[in-house]
Amino acid sequence: MDKNFYDIVIFGNGLTAKTMSLVARNAGLSFKIIADKNFGNKIYDDTRSLALSAASKKMLHVLGVNIKTEAVKKMIVIEGGLGDEKIKSRLTFDRELVDEDIAFIAEHSVIEKSLDRALDLEDDEFTKDKVIKIQKEKDHSKIIFKNKKSFMCRAIIFTEILNSEFQKMYNVKYNFFEYGQTAISATLRHSKNHKSYAFQFFQKNGPLALLPMKDRRGNNYSSLVWTEKTDNIPSLLSSKKGLEESLNNLCSDYLGEINISKGPSSFILKKLTGIKSISNRAIFVGNALRAMHPMAGQAWNQSLRDIAYIADAIAESQKLGLDLFQCPSISLFDKKRKIETEALINSIGFLNSIYQANTSIAKGLRRNIMKLADNYKPLKLFLLNEASGGALTRPNLLNGLKPGSNII
Repeated sequence: MDKNFYDIVIFGNGLTAKTMSLVARNAGLSFKIIADKNFGNKIYDDTRSLALSAASKKMLHVLGVNIKTEAVKKMIVIEGGLGDEKIKSRLTFDRELVDEDIAFIAEHSVIEKSLDRALDLEDDEFTKDKVIKIQKEKDHSKIIFKNKKSFMCRAIIFTEILNSEFQKMYNVKYNFFEYGQTAISATLRHSKNHKSYAFQFFQKNGPLALLPMKDRRGNNYSSLVWTEKTDNIPSLLSSKKGLEESLNNLCSDYLGEINISKGPSSFILKKLTGIKSISNRAIFVGNALRAMHPMAGQAWNQSLRDIAYIADAIAESQKLGLDLFQCPSISLFDKKRKIETEALINSIGFLNSIYQANTSIAKGLRRNIMKLADNYKPLKLFLLNEASGGALTRPNLLNGLKPGSNII
């Protein structure tokens, strides 16, 4: 292999970059990760947990990634129901409806460690050198570093937000919309057994989610994702003891006595859509392509769906002997992911807005939506299948199969 020429160069530090690298390796492609100075230092201090869909779990298994997770047997969505507030409406998703678990919960750090074990990167498979320029050629790109080194590649995949120079280069314009909300994440230890149930409570300032986690040393754990108005966050996070008291007042009926085991941390919530997936031999996936509300727990599942489409296109290009960007599957990825992404993000934004609204019309609308979804089985099945990996056709990896498009 020419050390100065790669099939794929991947920009990014996180889970998406590592998963894309696994896809490249499994396809027999040469690749290089370009990451920042902290990459590879094995620091696993993220307080978040992620909800993997059944399809995402299958995909990772095919790629050789085995993650210890807690299966969600039931997902219960409630309007109200915290503290002294009455339950105003309820929607329940049960594994018996689809004959598979609703989701699989794992700490971000556990997923990252599992990816690192499966990938087992060599030193020459990533670099922390600073890129100062990318020259676009007809059938390849030349990447030039600050230390004057350079190499070429057939395709570039960005997995994180592009810096201002790259945005200009690839004609990408990020216009973020802030929800006015911030999410608090933490790991909770509690006295009651969670029974593998996940809860999402809709409150006037934002949803609060409790996700079941693996028991450790006989203790019960759940992951918290609490969305609140950004103005309220400083007071909630002013002391750990105060946050614990708030959580006990709100959630003790479901979890019993609560203590914070890890965290808390917080992050401002933003929305981003409308970015093209492909530009000048570069492909944008994950955080480079979208930002979304954590309400549905879909962010990384959507990143994996991006990668599954690309994996099919890679298999197609190898089978047909075509350049990756000439494959029909890559054009399908560009069009279909835009439609799927915008539909999902806008739907989540709509739900978030009607639960914050206090008008009689909004109250009636959200309760009728919950009642319809809970009582109409075809709609509930559609929502479950879409969250799991897509209600219609899916890329092969999301079905637990080796990559390969429908065309070959």
